[in-house]
Order: sequence, then C-alpha cells, then structure tokens
Amino acid sequence: MRKAAEIIATAFYIGYAPIVPATFGAAFGALLFWLAVPQSIAAQLLVTIALIILAVIVSGRAEEKYGRDGRQIVIDEVAGMFVSLCFLFPAGSLKNPWVLLAAFVAFRVFDVLKPFPAGRSQRLPGGWGVVADDVVAGIYANILVRVLLMTGGT
Repeated sequence: MRKAAEIIATAFYIGYAPIVPATFGAAFGALLFWLAVPQSIAAQLLVTIALIILAVIVSGRAEEKYGRDGRQIVIDEVAGMFVSLCFLFPAGSLKNPWVLLAAFVAFRVFDVLKPFPAGRSQRLPGGWGVVADDVVAGIYANILVRVLLMTGGT
C-alpha cells in the first residue's frame, strides 16, 4: 500500500521533476481533467470530491517518506486543478483551451500567494494540511475564471 500511495502522491513520479514539481503536477491535473473528466456537472463534482479525498489520504501517508508537505507530493496540485476547472465546462459545451489556460495560471498564482485562508489551512494535520490550501487556491481560481468569462475576458 505504501508504494501505491507514493505513486499517487507524486502523480506517477511527476513530483520528482527537478524544477517546479508543483507546476508540473498542476499541468498534469489540467490535462487529466481535460482528457478524462466527463462534462456532466454531477460527474465533475463526484470525481473532484473523490480526488480530494484520495489526495488527503495518500498525502498523509506520503509525508512519512517526504516530510511535511514534501515537494514530491503533487497530488494536492492535481486536486486543486480539478477544483479550478470544476463546472467551467458544462454539459454539451466545448472545452475551451483558453479557459483551461486561464484556470491553470490563476491556480498557480493563488497556490503560490496563498491568500487567506489558504496559508492558514496548511496548519491542519496530515493530508488535510497538504491538500486544503490547494483546494482554497482552486476555489479562488475557479471564481476568477468565472468573472473573466462573465466579462468576456477569455
């Protein structure tokens, strides 16, 4: 089980990228969402919630090997990207690559800046502390992209 947690927590070893592993993890999340997540709103929600739960579990276990929120753990960025993209591509709509790019950039900015309460959420124990800040960053990114879409910015 520990090996499976390591593989998932590092997003199939993407977390071992020598530079910016979190950015590569987020890119992997965006690509995975783009290619694999159905456009059904219900399916997007269920897959995103399941991924967050999985991320919390495996991140907590991976901390045993990598330390507190180790840089190799990038499943939290994958989950954050899913939150960033959730509901932006409603049923029957085409997946717009500009929306994907806007969500990716917004997520990475919020993930780095950690606006309240993202920074504080990292104090939560175990996998919750690893994943919570990325979920918050994903929520902020999702809102920003929605505002951009409403104002015709993408």
